[in-house]
Amino acid sequence: MQFKRISYSVIFMLCALVSFSQAHRDAYNQGMQAIKFQKYETAIDKFQEAIKLYPQYADAWFYLGKTYDFLNRTEETINAFRNLEKVDADYNISIYYDIARAYIELDNLRSARIYIKRYLEKAPKSPKAAKLIHLAMNRLNYIDISQELRAMSPNTSEPVPIASVNSISGDYMPSVNPTGTRLYFTSVRKGGFDFKDENSAELDFGEDIYYSKLEGDQWSAPELLPKPINSMANDFGSAFTGDGQNMVFVRCDENGAIGSCDLYITQLNGNTWSDPENMGNVVNHEEWDSQPTINSDGNRIIFTSRRPGGYGNSDLYMVEKNHLGLWGIPQNMGSIVNTPLTENSPFLAADGKTLYFSSTGHPGMGGADVFYTVFENGKWSTPKNLGKPINSEGNDTNFSISASGNAYLASSRLDENNFDIFKAELPDELKPKPTIIVQGIVSNSEDKQPLSALVLVEDLNTGELIATNKSNEATGEYLVVLPAGRDYSVSANAKGFFFYSQSFELPKDTTYAEIMNDIPLEPIKKGTKVVLNNIFFEVGKAELKPISYVELNKAVTLMKNNKTMKIEVGGHTDSQGADANNLSLSQKRAQSVVEYMVLAGIERGRLIAKGYGETVPIADNNTIEGRAKNRRTEFVIVEF
Repeated sequence: MQFKRISYSVIFMLCALVSFSQAHRDAYNQGMQAIKFQKYETAIDKFQEAIKLYPQYADAWFYLGKTYDFLNRTEETINAFRNLEKVDADYNISIYYDIARAYIELDNLRSARIYIKRYLEKAPKSPKAAKLIHLAMNRLNYIDISQELRAMSPNTSEPVPIASVNSISGDYMPSVNPTGTRLYFTSVRKGGFDFKDENSAELDFGEDIYYSKLEGDQWSAPELLPKPINSMANDFGSAFTGDGQNMVFVRCDENGAIGSCDLYITQLNGNTWSDPENMGNVVNHEEWDSQPTINSDGNRIIFTSRRPGGYGNSDLYMVEKNHLGLWGIPQNMGSIVNTPLTENSPFLAADGKTLYFSSTGHPGMGGADVFYTVFENGKWSTPKNLGKPINSEGNDTNFSISASGNAYLASSRLDENNFDIFKAELPDELKPKPTIIVQGIVSNSEDKQPLSALVLVEDLNTGELIATNKSNEATGEYLVVLPAGRDYSVSANAKGFFFYSQSFELPKDTTYAEIMNDIPLEPIKKGTKVVLNNIFFEVGKAELKPISYVELNKAVTLMKNNKTMKIEVGGHTDSQGADANNLSLSQKRAQSVVEYMVLAGIERGRLIAKGYGETVPIADNNTIEGRAKNRRTEFVIVEF
C-alpha cells in the first residue's frame, strides 16, 4: 500500500510538471501567433506570461526583446535582452548589437561601447556575419568619436525657430535661394491641397510646398505654390536652380509613376510653371526616391534613394546631364559619404562643391545630424559634423544656406514628434566657398521690353561652357552664380539681336557680392554699334590674348547665322601716348580681329578694319576707369 501511495505521488508530480511545461509553451506559441497578425501588445503579454511561468525561457526573452525593439520601447528592449544574457549568454549574440544600439538611443554611450565590444568579441568570422560586423564597427566608431564631439563647446549661437513660417503641423525641408530672399519649404498643415486617410496623424493634411519672402529682416506669411506643382498627392522637397527657373521636387503615389515616390522636374515659363514631368526610369527606381537638390547651373542633381545596392537604409546618389543634354544614370556617392545607416536631405550650396546632408551613421550629437563635405581633387572630402548647437540631441536635417551664408534647417529639438524650421548662424570655416551673383534684366535696347535670351557662362581661359541659363520671358530677369577661382564670360543671346558679353575675374580670395548688371541687347540692323567687352590685347601690342577667343567665336557664329551682314571692326585707344602711335595701334588691333575671323571662316569681303585711335572716346580719359572703357573694340553693322 505504501508503494502505491509513493507511485501515485510521483505520477501526480510528473503530470503537474508536464502541465506546467505545456502552459509556458502555449503562452509562447500564442505570442508568436500574435506577432504574425501584428498584435504586438498581445504578443508582449503572452511572452511575459511564458516568462513568469518559466523565468529561464530563453526563446520568450528573445522575442519579447525583439517586439519591444520593433515598437521602439528602448529601455524595455534593453531589459529583456539583458535578462536573456543572464539566462543564456550565447543564445543569439546579435542581442549585444541590439543592446548597444538601444543604449545609443538613450544617449548612454559608455554602456553602448561595452555591448558593441562584447558583440565584436563573440561575432563569428563567417560570411553571413559580415554585414552585422560592418554595422557594429560603424557603431563603435560612432560611439568613440561622438563622445569627443559632444564634449566640444558650441561654435555659434543657438538656432532660432521662424515663428512666421512654422505651424502646429510638421514644417520641414527648407530651401533658400542664392540671394537669401525666398525660402521654400514643405508642410503638412491644413489649408493646402488637404488629404487625409485612416493612417494620417491628427495634424497631417498631406505634404504641400510653400514659400515665404524676406521682407526687411522678417519672413512673410507662407504662400502655397499653385497647381500644377501641388496636387492631391504628397508634393514636397523642392529644389531650384540658381535663377529659380527650374525646379526638381518629389511626388508620391501618382498613377503611372516608377516607384512610390519619384523625382519630377518643371520649368518656369514667364509666370507659369510647366506641367511637372516624371524624370523617368533612368533616374527614378521602383524603390523610394526623394529629397533632391540641384546645382545652380542645373546640370547636376543629388538625391536620396532606398534602391538596392546601396550602403545603408537610404543613400545619397548623384546624376548629371550627359553630352546630349539628357539626365544620365544615378551614381551612388560612395562610402566616404554614405554609411550602413541613413543619409538623406542633401543640399548643394551655390559654389557647386559644398554639400550639406543629414546622417545617422556618421558620429554626432544624437538622432540625425547635419554634416558637410566638399568636392576637391575629384573626390568628396570626409564629412564633418557641423557641431553644437546646430546639431542637437533631436533630429536635425534639411540644412540649406544662401550664397551669403544665411542658414536654415529643420529640427525636432523642440518636439521629438514634430519638425520646425530654424534660422542658424554658421561659423565661417563651415560656410561654402565664396561666390558672386550676377543678376539683372535682359531687354530690347530700343523699346526697353524684356527679352527671353540665352544666358551663357563660360570659362574665359579654356572656353569651357559652364552653364546655360535663360532670362525669364515675361520679366527678362536672369541670375547666374559664379564661384570664386575662375575668370568668366557671361553672355546673352537672343534671335534678331547682337550678343552681349561681360567678363568677371574672380580670384580665390573673392568675397561674396551681388552685382546688378542689366543687359540691353541691340537689334540687328544697319547702323547698330556694339562694344565687344571681352576682346583683350597684349599691352601696347596688336596681339590678341587667348582669352579673347571666346568672344570672337561668338562674333563668328553671329555672322555665319546672318549671311548678309557686313561688319566694320573699329579699334579704339585711350589718350595716353602720341596720337599717331595710338591711331596705328588701333588699326593693327582691328586688323588682328579681322584676320582671326577670316581664319574662322568669315569671308574677308564682309569685314572692314578701321582704327580710330583716341578720337572717339566714350568716357573720361582723366580716370583709370574711363581710360579702360575707351580702350575697346567695336562692331558696327554697315550692311544687313
